[in-house]
Amino acid sequence: MRGSSVKFNMKLLSTITNLLLGVTTSAAFPAENSARTINDLVTSKITWTGQVKPGEAVLSITGTAEEIYKQIIQINPNYDNELGLNSNQSTIARRGLEPIKKRATTSDDWTCTYGNNVNAESIGAGVRYLYSIANADCSAPPGSPGAGGCSVSSCNSGAGIWLCNDASNTVNIPCTIIADNAVEVLINCQTTTYNGDETWTSFTHGQIFSDDHTWNVILNQC
Repeated sequence: MRGSSVKFNMKLLSTITNLLLGVTTSAAFPAENSARTINDLVTSKITWTGQVKPGEAVLSITGTAEEIYKQIIQINPNYDNELGLNSNQSTIARRGLEPIKKRATTSDDWTCTYGNNVNAESIGAGVRYLYSIANADCSAPPGSPGAGGCSVSSCNSGAGIWLCNDASNTVNIPCTIIADNAVEVLINCQTTTYNGDETWTSFTHGQIFSDDHTWNVILNQC
């Protein structure tokens, strides 16, 4: 029995790594459950404000992380090497198992009771796009506690990463911190089911708050 448990844990760690690196597993979705939804909070997509070309003025682009990244690449095809993940000055790297370790950009105030199950692989795709635009800030509109102004930062195959603002003014959060917090929920609130034939299906949903409770990140349907 212990050997089976060890084998399962190793498979789960491998699944987590694959989600963040973009390796395909299963894409099946479960039936919607009765957990709370975010529909009454949705207001917009995120607005990204940052530099697209070295030496030029910053731009503001509204969309999901994927839409923003594609617009950036249209403007500057060499963005990844000049300002993005592959640039010499970049402090951002694609995450492997690092999110499991405690980092200063996330808190311990998270819950797995909020939202509906979404495919973890699709969340992983959204996380990768957030890291790809992580040299700048992402913003959410003003809100109030319990009724935050929420912006969808990523929406892939019905799986959304939301930045929700409980403050009375617009918040501008580094996109990499949103990604880090999404990964924290992805890891802590993930369930993985063995389907047979060496295939696994992983789901996740939940919410994590900033230390000062002025904003939070939610994994939920979109």
